[in-house]
Amino acid sequence: MVSQRNIAINEYVVDRFQAMLVQDRAGYDERLDYYEVNFDAALATLRLDGRKKALREEKRSESIGYDDETSELNAEVEKAAAAQNPVSESKLDDPVYRSRLYAAIESLPDNQRRVIELLLRGIQIDSQEPNIPTIVRFLGCTEKTARNRRDRAYAAIRKALETEEDA
Repeated sequence: MVSQRNIAINEYVVDRFQAMLVQDRAGYDERLDYYEVNFDAALATLRLDGRKKALREEKRSESIGYDDETSELNAEVEKAAAAQNPVSESKLDDPVYRSRLYAAIESLPDNQRRVIELLLRGIQIDSQEPNIPTIVRFLGCTEKTARNRRDRAYAAIRKALETEEDA
């Protein structure tokens, strides 16, 4: 039985080889010289490239773990996501963590602190809807700038919280 991966590999090999042949017909393509000298090895290399691409595609399309009954993310995925976000709702329930978090937020530079404060109020970074308030509109910056500030702030907060735990 032929697997989906083998089909993808074969399609990759055929497509790439056909593209080289078409390009050679339009003008000289030196890549085909190697095929004339050592066809088996060239084809094996092309199959290896196709296999790598097929494996990457399989990994990209793996399910992130939805619960079949409730159609919600599994608890392990939720926990991993919360670990990445220092201001996640599940962590904010702990008063000790919350006080340490707010102290870390206060120590941030102004531009990063404002982004985090707006995120805590539930304001999105950007929206296509003109009547929805966004961080980009409040701060007068680009979406990329707001996301970079958020990412730098998260990294600084995580670092501050880790150093407090170690102390």
